[in-house]
Amino acid sequence: MKGLLFIFSLLVLTFGCKKEEKINPFDLPENQPPVTNNTVVTIDANSFAGLHKNIFKPTCANSGCHDGTFEPDFRTVESAYNTLVLKPVIKNDVAGSFQYRVKPGDANASVLMNRVTVDIDGLSGIMPLGLSPGSDWEAKKVGYIENVRNWIINGAKDVFGNSPVGTNLPPQLTGILITETGSNTALPRNIQSGSVQVPANATSIDIYLAFTDDQTPVNDISYLKVKTGPSMNIFGGLTEISLSSITPITGEGYSGNQIQFTHKFSVSVGSLPLGQAQFIRAYLQDNLPTLTEIPTTSSAEHIKRYYSFQKGE
Repeated sequence: MKGLLFIFSLLVLTFGCKKEEKINPFDLPENQPPVTNNTVVTIDANSFAGLHKNIFKPTCANSGCHDGTFEPDFRTVESAYNTLVLKPVIKNDVAGSFQYRVKPGDANASVLMNRVTVDIDGLSGIMPLGLSPGSDWEAKKVGYIENVRNWIINGAKDVFGNSPVGTNLPPQLTGILITETGSNTALPRNIQSGSVQVPANATSIDIYLAFTDDQTPVNDISYLKVKTGPSMNIFGGLTEISLSSITPITGEGYSGNQIQFTHKFSVSVGSLPLGQAQFIRAYLQDNLPTLTEIPTTSSAEHIKRYYSFQKGE
C-alpha cells in the first residue's frame, strides 16, 4: 500500500511540475498574412476591352463629349459597344456614304474609322476634338487607330469575344425642311433658337420630312405620323397627323448633306404666337413590334430644336 502511494505521489509531482506549452498566436492559420497574387493581366490592345481602356474612356468620354450627352456613349464598356456596332450614323459625309458607326469586318464602311482620320464633311473636324489631361492620344494615335481598324476587321467582337448579331434597326428621321405653303424656298433657321424661322405674316406652312430604314423601303413603312406642340417634351394628348407621300424633293438634311424628302404635312400658323416654338415629334414603325419615336425626351436639346419652328417677331 505504501508503495502505491509513493508511485501516485511521484506521478502527481511529475505532471504537476510539467511546464505549460504556450501557443504563439502568430502561428495560427487565421493570423497568417494574405497570400498576394502578383499575376499581371494583359489586355489585348486590339480587343474591345483594350480599345475602351486605352482610347474611349480616357480620350472620348470627357465632359461635354461622349459622356452620355450624345451617342456614342463611351462611359462604360457596355454603353460604348452598344452605341457603336451596327448603330446608324447621325453625322455622315456629304455623299451619305455610311450606314453604320461600326460595320463588323469592314473598316472602310465604318464611320468611326473615318471620324478619327478625316474631316468627313469639311465642317466637323477630326475626332477627338478635345483631349482630357490624362489622354495619350497624340503620342500614340497611330497605333490606336490601327487597333481600332484591327478590331473592326476581326469582326468587331464584344469583350467576351462574341460576334455581333445582326439586328433590324428602327427607322431613322434624317431631316426636316419647311416652306410657306405654295413656295419652293426652304425657310432659314433662327441662329439663336435653332428653330426654323417662319415669317410673321405666314398663315400656313408645309413641313417635309426625310426617313431611312435599313431593311424596309420608306414607302413601305407601315406607320408614319407626327405631333406638334409648344412643349419640347410633352406630347401626350396631342393629335397625331398623318403624313402624305410626295414626289421626292432634294434638300439639306440633319447632317448637312443633300438628301431626299419623301413625305410632308401642312400646319396652319396664322394664330401661332410670335416667338413661340412648336416642336415636332415623329412616330414610325417598320416591321418591328414597337413604334419608334424621334426625337425622344432623352434626346439632346439641339436635336429637339432642330425639329421645331417658330414665327418671327
